[in-house]
Amino acid sequence: MAALTIHSPLLLASNDFNDNSTQIENDEFADDFDDSLEDFYGDEEFVSIATGTKKSIHLAPSVATVITAQDIKNMGANNIYDALESITGIHMYPSNLDRMKPNFSIRGIHTSENPQTLVLINGKRANYEYTGSRWEQFNIGINLVEKIEVIRGPGSAIYGADAYSGVINIITKGVDSISGTDFGIKYGSFNTKSTWLNFVKSDEELKYSFNAQWHDSKGDSSRIVETDAMHGFGLGVLSIAPASLDTELETLDIHAELAYKGFYAKAWYLKNDGGTGAGAAQALSNRDYEKTKGVTLSSGYQWQHTDALHFDFSAYYQSYDDDTYFMIFPPGMALPRVFNDQGVPTGFTVFTEGVIGQPIAHEKYRGMNLVSNYTGIEQHKLRLEIGYRTIKAKQEEYKNFGPGVLDGSEIFQDSTLTNVTGTPFIYMFNQERNLKFLSLQDEWEIAPDWEFTAGARYDHYSDFGSTFNPRLALVWQTKHNLTTKFLYGSAFRAPSFQELYAVNNPVVLGNDNLSPERIKTYEISFDYRPTFDWKLQLNVFSYRSEKMISWLSNGDGTNTAQNATSQSGQGFEVESEWRISDAVDFKIGYAWQKSKDVESDDVVADAPAKMLDMILQWQVSEDINLHLDSRWILDRSRLAIDTRGGIKDYSSTNLTASFRLSHNMTIDLSVKNLFDKAYFEPSDGQIAGDYPMEKRAAWVSLNYTM
Repeated sequence: MAALTIHSPLLLASNDFNDNSTQIENDEFADDFDDSLEDFYGDEEFVSIATGTKKSIHLAPSVATVITAQDIKNMGANNIYDALESITGIHMYPSNLDRMKPNFSIRGIHTSENPQTLVLINGKRANYEYTGSRWEQFNIGINLVEKIEVIRGPGSAIYGADAYSGVINIITKGVDSISGTDFGIKYGSFNTKSTWLNFVKSDEELKYSFNAQWHDSKGDSSRIVETDAMHGFGLGVLSIAPASLDTELETLDIHAELAYKGFYAKAWYLKNDGGTGAGAAQALSNRDYEKTKGVTLSSGYQWQHTDALHFDFSAYYQSYDDDTYFMIFPPGMALPRVFNDQGVPTGFTVFTEGVIGQPIAHEKYRGMNLVSNYTGIEQHKLRLEIGYRTIKAKQEEYKNFGPGVLDGSEIFQDSTLTNVTGTPFIYMFNQERNLKFLSLQDEWEIAPDWEFTAGARYDHYSDFGSTFNPRLALVWQTKHNLTTKFLYGSAFRAPSFQELYAVNNPVVLGNDNLSPERIKTYEISFDYRPTFDWKLQLNVFSYRSEKMISWLSNGDGTNTAQNATSQSGQGFEVESEWRISDAVDFKIGYAWQKSKDVESDDVVADAPAKMLDMILQWQVSEDINLHLDSRWILDRSRLAIDTRGGIKDYSSTNLTASFRLSHNMTIDLSVKNLFDKAYFEPSDGQIAGDYPMEKRAAWVSLNYTM
């Protein structure tokens, strides 16, 4: 039967190099298990992504989760965010600053830009240097995914920057997948249409694959917002509210891969075109758009130098382009143009067709990595990685407001856009960042039931200096069915280009004296298997985050980035997975956290203090499978200065039924928000009523395997 995934600890790939296609599969790196351990862990996955060693995930020195392609199919996920929401302790929420981009709340750490979570695609970073977060409008073809690996907690000792609150590695189907071809289509609510193809040839010396998915959704038009920022200004007459949030999105995701003996090459193209949610300034618009495009090319060669020494060399090139058109404020908006000696506006410009901006960003990334694995010292497995990465950012901008466009004499301004590219009036000047890094890790089997992992990474950035991040992990096979882990890790988050260098922005200004954000985390984890059919896992954590970057008011309507706050947190995640029978699996997970601002002692706003999730999977017959999941989001607090009422708790239930029509064909029927509950995610107050989430929706998909 298709049972629930065993959600277990594992370690992920290096951020710039390793992925599932470069795993070292040599038997000499594998851990040996006796028959008693095989009884409990024999069906568990083995991973070799981070350390270059083949290891059962319950013994890997980290606490994490694996979501497989079968899990994704069973739950009827439309995108990676649906899948990630199934993980105990992770909550997806819409950004109240960044066009309602889905963000990750992990252990109480989250911000509007969300740069504290590192996202990798096949081990390659997909981060946008301007914000520090993943690429805008980021979505990939969910039906191309082989598995998703998630670390809750720091990972900078392996991954470097931004592996702060967590690391998400999305591995797509490729030459390490099973040979075959499958394709499918999906159609359903919100005028959602999707089609995909996976082709893999991996059973010969020359391996190659091609995978592609197109997905289009117009968004839920029933997500109506009654008021927006214009009402807060007392200018509701100019607003288009009540109106729906702009959540349409079109995605084209294409992957190609080739491998021959030790050589491998990959190409990835991702295009996302979508709406801007509640608008750039929380003023609803039906004219905005954002178009993004990313290209990744990589190649490498791996070779066995001696029986004990293995090398892997990789080089890559990435480009990312972001073209955004913002109706920042609607037609009829008046902005100050003349001020008196006291800074009080005495004259205004009326924007007859709206305040419009079109910032365009181009970023290019290049890098190389060399990884060596050495097992020539008894009881030790050494991993050394060196590499560099260079980032170049080039900006264009067109707008009808601000310095370089208006001289202060205009009483009225139309929608004509002025090109300020290459002038002192652009939102950010061209920037370049260079990174060099070195990491070392030792897995030391200090006794038959004890393994100690020690590692550290040194990063040097050309624009803000160096960081050093160690990690320590002691894994103890306490009993034949109990594993205990003691974990320590530090991590950092690099200041983004926006935080360092933003200029001529009506709201935020950069500060080139910023330091990286830093965090230290302590964890203890227990993996207990009382019987062959029952698993219990408990993770307890405590962390302290320093020098967190906030936007502080300058008193004139602008805000400057500062290393202004510290945050501490503690909590636990407990999960139970029970195979009730050969046909039924049940999982329940509960997460509790308490995070607060160290200086003010205020609880971190909007982060769920409690989360509960349940999954029931029933293999009704050989040809019918049912998947039911429910999730409760509980106990969220607003900012101390927010006078609105509390944030309502909510629950949501989803149901997917899978039918095998023949040996080659399956059909899946999915219903999200099964009971059609109205629930909301918190805004920052400019939209007073918070963000309404999707109503009940249904999709049908057909998949054919050759």
